[in-house]
Amino acid sequence: MADHPKIARVLCDRSGPDRAFDYQIPPDLADQVSIGSVVRIDLHGRRIGGWIREFDPVDASPSEDLLPLRHVSGVGPDEDVCELAEWAAHRWAGRRSQFFRAASPLQVIRAIGSPSYSGLHPEPRSPATAKLLEAGGGVLRLPPTSDVLPSVWSCLARGPVLVIVPGVDDAAILHSRMSRAGVSTALLSKDWARAAAGVDVSIGTRTAAFARLPKVGSIIVIDEFDERLQSESSPTWHAREVVSERAERAGVPLVLVSAVPTPEGLTSGDVIAPPRERETVGWPDIVVADLADADGPQVGRLSSAVIEELRDPSRRVLCVINRTGTSRLLACRNCRELASCDVCDSLMSQPSEHELSCAKCGAHRPLLCLSCNGLSFSNLRPGTARLVKELGASAGRPALLVEGDSYPDWSSGSTDVLVGTEALLHRVSHADTVVLLDVDSELFAPRFRAGEHLLGLLARAARVVGRKSDGGRLILQTMHPDHEVLAAMGQVDIGAATEAERVHREQLHLPPYGALAIVEGSAASDFVSTLPDTVRIGGSGDKRQVRGVDAEVLADALVLGQRPAKGKLRVAVNPGR
Repeated sequence: MADHPKIARVLCDRSGPDRAFDYQIPPDLADQVSIGSVVRIDLHGRRIGGWIREFDPVDASPSEDLLPLRHVSGVGPDEDVCELAEWAAHRWAGRRSQFFRAASPLQVIRAIGSPSYSGLHPEPRSPATAKLLEAGGGVLRLPPTSDVLPSVWSCLARGPVLVIVPGVDDAAILHSRMSRAGVSTALLSKDWARAAAGVDVSIGTRTAAFARLPKVGSIIVIDEFDERLQSESSPTWHAREVVSERAERAGVPLVLVSAVPTPEGLTSGDVIAPPRERETVGWPDIVVADLADADGPQVGRLSSAVIEELRDPSRRVLCVINRTGTSRLLACRNCRELASCDVCDSLMSQPSEHELSCAKCGAHRPLLCLSCNGLSFSNLRPGTARLVKELGASAGRPALLVEGDSYPDWSSGSTDVLVGTEALLHRVSHADTVVLLDVDSELFAPRFRAGEHLLGLLARAARVVGRKSDGGRLILQTMHPDHEVLAAMGQVDIGAATEAERVHREQLHLPPYGALAIVEGSAASDFVSTLPDTVRIGGSGDKRQVRGVDAEVLADALVLGQRPAKGKLRVAVNPGR
């Protein structure tokens, strides 16, 4: 800069008011600062960090009345990324510092080096991806067993590309494959400075959406359906939405690669899919097992298809159910009273053989009915710990419960039946069969993304078992085999399944055809009472729902809400779970 700035407006990286404060720029630091620079400042007697957001603001006090910047720590996000972070903070009702932190390097970066573009254009490329790029972006529907690298090479033909993937392992594998092809790559966030200098391909997980890049020709999101692309904690921001906004601002195409496109994906542009016969080949055999035709008690049973699979010694089987513990719903065999907590009246589960436990208040008691003092309970909703015994007995061979952070190794052949939650699908690289023991609990879960999550679960399971021609099989146990989503997936009609979910959302004015926020905590009622009448409010007590006609209306309303000084408050915009 010809004239060095005298005042810097700094966004603080600390709790408290989400505000920026003005500081004097000492002459010896003037040539070291730029928009987004990470600096150290004094605030209320504390030395804290922050980011420079503006120079010489018109409403600033005279520089001689301001405290000086103490130190320039290093390089941070550039001006475009800073603006994107501020947009995201408004969009998801979060603190700006949370997004600036996501956009900053994990370690101090003093300077950015020189670009290293290879000039290579590897092949093979994806004609379908090239067509989407020419059209300005869209959705590429690929079977879960398809290779995505040709799509990346098609994007690279337009210049440097930003690749977003759901998991750290996904990023590392794809980064290694691209590096072996000779192109220059940066694995975010480890290679933050290298990406900021300029490479052919910058790849990373969710936070890579805020990567600092000198130029980008296109953006591609792999496995757009994957839940890991959305933050579980508040603010519940989604990488797909962030890069969609980034692509629009930069005037570059965005390609979403997805085996089961979400409703948000389907509304983002054209959808290109392979011919039906080719797409079907990329999926395993999908069996929809009707539990209504099974023999046995009303609940907790296995279909004949599952029992047959379990008893086949040549098959390695993963049994997935998203309920942990021994029993999640118990009824006294004598009086049929549900096992409830004597402290908070919540339903209790059975974590061990002789004990009941309350997940809400943490109370414990022996296995005893409070109504009739009965000691015997019916297991209405078994968890993984109970099911592993039943499955092992049905299989006639050992079944192993996988829980916590354990990674099973069945290479020894001692156990060919594994039982666990859906986390199991991220810890086992290959199986012959995946059984979803209770599809209905996923499909009819009390969350608006239930159908989307089920389709994503099927796609992940399909990747574990492989194609039908290789013996891969999915078994879906359900009491509702005629449900439109399940019926379509039984025929491997992906277009019909995803369209059914999209129509369902549209009819109910749910995202992306509307916007909602879940407001929770002791301060929820006080907060929603201050919102404008542009939004509708439902619910009661400590959990309220706020709905707007679109994301912009909802975001504008939430920013006007007055957050109480006391009490807990969590605002989750379009939450995943």
